[in-house]
Amino acid sequence: MKIILACEGQTEVYLLENLINRGYLHFGNDLLLDKPIKLRQLKEIESIINTLPIDEYIDIYRIGDTLKEKLSKKGFELREKHIKEIKICTKTEIEILVIINENLLDEYEKNKNTIKPKQFIKQHIKNFDPKEYFDKHDMYPAICEYKRIKQHKKDEWCLKDLIDKFSK
Repeated sequence: MKIILACEGQTEVYLLENLINRGYLHFGNDLLLDKPIKLRQLKEIESIINTLPIDEYIDIYRIGDTLKEKLSKKGFELREKHIKEIKICTKTEIEILVIINENLLDEYEKNKNTIKPKQFIKQHIKNFDPKEYFDKHDMYPAICEYKRIKQHKKDEWCLKDLIDKFSK
């Protein structure tokens, strides 16, 4: 079995890399690509997928805030039974983890109808850079809190579920 960590945006890539580097996620030799990547559709990595045996199972963990876009398996009809999609939702946005981590959730909740998480962070953290932030902060406690307070659809996981599945 092979695993692909397909992130909706670069911020998700930074966070997943950080979780791997901090030892929260262990994929062993199952990780198809050597790191999480920004990926919307399988066609973008078709040449890599086609190096695998036709009957190799591939689990695609899609990490993003909405995940409304359907994952197209066009061109992979012979592999379709072996490709499984697991949605990992970071709604509303991954920045909400930073808000939780900074103990600003109550303040954000008071203003959430008038400001997006990204703008809220810019107001509270000067020169916010997601990569630098994740490098300096352990996001695991915020991820745990996020799971406790947010609701997800039945077909969606959250980052804590991913960590629970792939922790040592």
